[in-house]
Amino acid sequence: MSEADVIEQLVEYMNVLMMGVSVFFTIVSAYVVALYAFLARAGFFLKLFAFAFFTAAVGFLIVFFLGAQTQHEGLLQTLYLIEQTHGLSPAGQAALANSAGGIDARIETVMWAVGLGFYIAAFFLTFFPRLTLRATTD
Repeated sequence: MSEADVIEQLVEYMNVLMMGVSVFFTIVSAYVVALYAFLARAGFFLKLFAFAFFTAAVGFLIVFFLGAQTQHEGLLQTLYLIEQTHGLSPAGQAALANSAGGIDARIETVMWAVGLGFYIAAFFLTFFPRLTLRATTD
């Protein structure tokens, strides 16, 4: 695999990652709309089923992200190998600098934190709506 192939795959990885993030936000948005529209008044078993379905969808995305992360690490290792044998162009050096500088790790940490925050919020909004949504009546 040449450096150009690796760089192309890293760019494609970013596209896939952004697509996964957009799918995650679409799923969360649809779930929030469902909570607002009917789940707040639904019985316990319907709430449990809806939350289990939401959990399964998020679980599939987690598996997807973990697979993509493994692929990303493999591409970076290939770049390190190319750097040791042939040297890298500025594009390859920039890709390794992102990895070595911690940018990739920070993005990953933010993604996990936001995802966990949304998941916890969805749990409380599903099963404890009166505790989390205190509407004032005027």
